[in-house]
Amino acid sequence: MTPVQLEIIMPLITTLGFGCRSCSLIFNQAGIEDGYRNDCANDYPEEWRESLEQLLEWISEIKRLYKHRLRVQLIDAQSPTGLWKQVRHRLSQMPAFIVDRKLVHMGWNRDQLEALIDRRIRETSGA
Repeated sequence: MTPVQLEIIMPLITTLGFGCRSCSLIFNQAGIEDGYRNDCANDYPEEWRESLEQLLEWISEIKRLYKHRLRVQLIDAQSPTGLWKQVRHRLSQMPAFIVDRKLVHMGWNRDQLEALIDRRIRETSGA
């Protein structure tokens, strides 16, 4: 069975370095400390940080619940791909979830999202 694709569009908190080794090497050589990068993350509105924390909890629970039947992709709403997805699927509320490039759910109603995922899993399994 091919896993169902879940694309999550949400404004993400970005900091200098992005956690990649080569970027960290460059920033460390330039004298930019981890504390400065953490301060950048703290400059975002509290509401964004709380929403992102809630979303990360959701992702963990959804991945645990669906295991191998679901492939999750997190897309920054401010990236070119995120902007294109917003226009293409007429997304007006964040977070937005796109199931297999077809079914769209916006907002924090987890039961509705799980119903869409379950429906798509049933459709793809032929049941």
